Amino acid sequence: MSKRFSFKALGAAALLGLSSLAVSAPAIAQQTTSLSEILERVRRDASEMSAENQQRLREFQAARDEQAAELASARAALAAAEARGRALSAQFDENEATLGSLQAELDTQAGDFSELLGQFRTAAGGVMPQIASSLSNFDYPGRVQGLADIAQARTLPTRADLDLLPKAILQEMIAQSETKIFTANVANIGPEGEDLDVELARIGVFTAATTEGSPRFVEVREPEDGGEPFLRTFRKQPRGEYRASMSNVVRAVQNGSTEAVRGPVDPSKGDLFGILGDIPSWGDRLWNDGGWVGQIIILVLIPIGIILGIFKIVTLFLQGSAMRATAKTKRGGSGNPLAKVFATYEEHKSDDLETLELKLDETILKETPKIERFNDIIKVLAAVAPLVGLLGTVIGMIITFTAITIYGAGDPQLMAGGISVALVTTVLGLLAAIPLILLHAVAAAMARGNQQLLDEQAAGLVAERAEQERRVVA
Repeated sequence: MSKRFSFKALGAAALLGLSSLAVSAPAIAQQTTSLSEILERVRRDASEMSAENQQRLREFQAARDEQAAELASARAALAAAEARGRALSAQFDENEATLGSLQAELDTQAGDFSELLGQFRTAAGGVMPQIASSLSNFDYPGRVQGLADIAQARTLPTRADLDLLPKAILQEMIAQSETKIFTANVANIGPEGEDLDVELARIGVFTAATTEGSPRFVEVREPEDGGEPFLRTFRKQPRGEYRASMSNVVRAVQNGSTEAVRGPVDPSKGDLFGILGDIPSWGDRLWNDGGWVGQIIILVLIPIGIILGIFKIVTLFLQGSAMRATAKTKRGGSGNPLAKVFATYEEHKSDDLETLELKLDETILKETPKIERFNDIIKVLAAVAPLVGLLGTVIGMIITFTAITIYGAGDPQLMAGGISVALVTTVLGLLAAIPLILLHAVAAAMARGNQQLLDEQAAGLVAERAEQERRVVA
């Protein structure tokens, strides 16, 4: 490579020299000096490149030797590891054979004790789930883990180990008769949904609730991933009567009272309380199950009708009291309808009898609508309420038959929503109509009484005037 480079350099220099001869003689001398320098530089470059190539060759040879040494070392290590693996495999097979022989000897020597151990493990397997899901397990922890260690152990248990099973069962029996307070961790009970250690009052292994403030009942739940059971409060708490009775139990336990106290006991260990919590209250049932039809009845018909009915009864009572007071004084005025009748009589008492009677009738006709005001509205609302409830009934039946059409009649829960709408709206319609009818009846009776008093007093005034005229004629 360096020789070809030198020949090319010499050729280039020769061409450069030939071309420069055509210029002038001084230029030829100067060019000769330049060619010598070029030749010297070419030789120096060739020497440097050759030395560099030699250095690279030596480095490559040294690296090749090192890699060969490392490869040999790795092969030796691999061979040693393979030899150790074969030795360990042979030792493992020998240990397995020894272990099998020892196990056979153990089974022979154990005899009936081996059968007893099998029964122990069977009994422990049946007892452990019940203890793990018991409220007493959070008051007396560790029993399940101890039984599990013995049931899974490959060695023969000792007498003390075997005693754990009857002791755990006896502890569970004693816990069923206890009423005490203990501390345990409850999931999602904190103000921000965190787990907290709280005081719990336990009635046997059946019922447990918090002791601070209003009691909140707790239940034992098993996680979906198969972990250890944990405590948490019911998603919906039972009604107030159960919580009130649990408060009495908590106070009795805290005070050390020996008197008998009524308290809630759930023999199903939480299932019944869960069902009680899921039972909707009347407020939830009427508001949610009734749908928009029930909400119209609750928000529009019932409040408007009751307010108007009460308002009308109160105003008629006050009006009747004022009219009876006016009937005693017989003074005209504008405070009530009878006072206006007396005012009309005072104004037209000098007119003839027929004119006076017409004027009094005119005043009565003007005051009658005021006396009967809002009665018709109450009557209409009382008539409309059951019709709106009937509308909800029809809508609920449509929802029910739609569910039957789509899903069939195999699952009653699919039809329960529509049936609930139908029944609740019917109930709401009746709840609105019954009091409205009663209010309308009372208001109508009071209005008729006031109207009758007005007619009686007007007729009395006319009769008194007629009697006066007959006296004058006589």
